[in-house]
Amino acid sequence: MWKQALVVLAAVTALVAALPVREASTPPFASPAFEQLWLKQQNGQLDLWGQTPLAWRIEPYTDAPAGRRLVQYFDRGRMELTAQAGSSRTLVTQGRLAWELTTGQIALGSDLVARRPPPDLPIDGGSPDPRVPTYAALARLVATPASDRTTTNRPLEEWLTADGTLHTDSPPAPVRPGRFVSATGHNLPDVTVALFDRSPLGPDAWVETFGYPISEPVWAYYRRGTTALPSLIQVFERRILVYTPSLPTDQRFTIANTGRHYYRWRYGVDPSKPWPSPLPGAELPLTVPQDFRAGLFLEGVRDPVDLALAPDGNVLILTAGGSLLLVTAEDAEGRAARLTTFASGFINPRGLATAGPWVYVADDRGLTRLRDDDGDGIADRTQLLPLGLHPLPGPAGAPVADQRGRVYLATTTRESPMSALVLVIQDDRAFPLVPAPSGLVRLFTWGELLFAVVDSGDSHTRVERLDLTTGTTSRRPFLELPIGFTPLGGLAYTAQLWADPIPGTLFFWGTRDTVGALLRAVPRADGEGADLFPFLSGLVHPVSMTVGLDGTLYVADAGTGRVVKLIPSLRAPQ
Repeated sequence: MWKQALVVLAAVTALVAALPVREASTPPFASPAFEQLWLKQQNGQLDLWGQTPLAWRIEPYTDAPAGRRLVQYFDRGRMELTAQAGSSRTLVTQGRLAWELTTGQIALGSDLVARRPPPDLPIDGGSPDPRVPTYAALARLVATPASDRTTTNRPLEEWLTADGTLHTDSPPAPVRPGRFVSATGHNLPDVTVALFDRSPLGPDAWVETFGYPISEPVWAYYRRGTTALPSLIQVFERRILVYTPSLPTDQRFTIANTGRHYYRWRYGVDPSKPWPSPLPGAELPLTVPQDFRAGLFLEGVRDPVDLALAPDGNVLILTAGGSLLLVTAEDAEGRAARLTTFASGFINPRGLATAGPWVYVADDRGLTRLRDDDGDGIADRTQLLPLGLHPLPGPAGAPVADQRGRVYLATTTRESPMSALVLVIQDDRAFPLVPAPSGLVRLFTWGELLFAVVDSGDSHTRVERLDLTTGTTSRRPFLELPIGFTPLGGLAYTAQLWADPIPGTLFFWGTRDTVGALLRAVPRADGEGADLFPFLSGLVHPVSMTVGLDGTLYVADAGTGRVVKLIPSLRAPQ
């Protein structure tokens, strides 16, 4: 059984299977695919990336498997490892960082964004200078398409200042519109057209590398080294191209460091560390393995019921009182620093799950899905699905989502009020899969597999795999839990970030001899079983767990009203 699960796990974590294994004198590539693209584009006339890779991260993206993808930042851009639809193959895409920086829209999926003001950061990365435009100034340019100016043959004479003011003045060189790009309604200057026609990017087309232009070309000052020089600046979707006519011919074009600037804008720090470095929060006297640290993430949470990651990668906390809280910021220790009420009004909530851009909550009314469209941390759309469902009481009725974004729920229905079923929810329709196990404690997923923690009576609890292929009752024994341990749920750790916990570790939370406890089950190398170990003690009544994008474990302790954070103390990634 473990062998089958491990095979599936390999597919589940394919996007992040080639991460660095140790620190090096120079930051490593997060994936061989990133290094291949970087090497491929080193022979062009333009330096598209910079000399070395910067930080890599796992970022939320609702269209990627499990809603996350591996990315790596460079001085001049970002590479993203993206799964191809209907295939296990992956491809490297290039982030639309210049578009995000100048529109203030952080892409969390193809149709989901988080909004924040464009930064008041000079595009050359230097100290504020009234002659050098900021990204906030460029935001004014990207908001308005232009008309075709290629027939006028007039030189480009518009100048832009740091505050976004446009004025007309003599240009430092007679540059004219050379091509109109109808896709976005902007003109390319003739010098840029000549550059692209020379194929300076090797085999890559300029649209693939730069994206389409999203601003008109304007004159402004741009520092090359410490000297600010008159330069022609144009914003493309992925990069900002700078042309400085006073420099030698082979040095006139350069690309702004949008990758480094974007990272600073999004994460509030420079990308100085090559991999994620989660902070533990305030220290807590909990007993954890020596390679981990436990800290306080949030306190004062009244009756937490469940935890999950929101589509933006932040932590959601569901309470018994019917509130759904979202942590939107951390402080310098790693504690929750800002919360919003994502939604409220739930009646006897069972639990929550995230699939794609949607958050699902089960309560007495059935199954509700919610979505934050404007990125302010508050749900804009709330829909009670018209399915006639009554989720099972307690955590047994908590929804779960698998790697493909399918939502499962143990419930009775209007048509079958006496028989509990496990359903799969697709859009606003529900399909029965298997009868819910008698004594169900909670469902959880591992990749595309569905499991159930089951109380079989006589102090025996076990984990079963539910077979979703036959349409009939099919439950396979998977793991026996220790006598005396009363589980309240389980999860599979599939992040591949640190040496420990290894991907495929299973965690179970509950009580043992009336004391809160956390166990981990580590699959054996031969795939024939798992070894169980105590992992955390010192809790009172743990009710839920989730895993952050950086591999952090979060545990909700209803006995203390706290959310506890567990992070690896060793900084050696897997």
